[in-house]
Amino acid sequence: MTRLLLVLTLLLMSPQEAPRGGLSVKEFEELMSRLAQAWSAQDAELAVSCFTADAVYMQPPDQQLYRSTAELRKLFGALKPGTFMKFHNLSFNVLTQVGFGEFSFGRDRSPKADHGVVVVELRGGRIGFWREYLQEGPSDFAQFVAQEGKTWKWTIKNYP
Repeated sequence: MTRLLLVLTLLLMSPQEAPRGGLSVKEFEELMSRLAQAWSAQDAELAVSCFTADAVYMQPPDQQLYRSTAELRKLFGALKPGTFMKFHNLSFNVLTQVGFGEFSFGRDRSPKADHGVVVVELRGGRIGFWREYLQEGPSDFAQFVAQEGKTWKWTIKNYP
């Protein structure tokens, strides 16, 4: 009976409506925007406020690993003026409190930047787990995702 009530509750919830204690889609977007602004302003305290005290921030398989806001404070505190973080696309599942974001991270006026996707798991309205995947490319995001004017390593023409 309890399982049936849970299923009915989930079916009746708006896709934008958050479970008790969780964030809505709009609140998730605001959280990620606040983080990007903090990152771009080199505001370590504002950035850290977006994470749980025991947050894990990682870049698998073995590139980066930071545990806790104490370690994240050092990460964000080391950012140099001119560093930017921009989210291009965000998506969020209010029921699981898991979100995704496509982003660019780099330095103003640099010809290169890192572009990637992050998966975030929220707890209590903050980021408890951050998992990012990066690829370096041209600083301009539109150029990074453009199909034309590139020499592709793999296409159907050279695929084994």
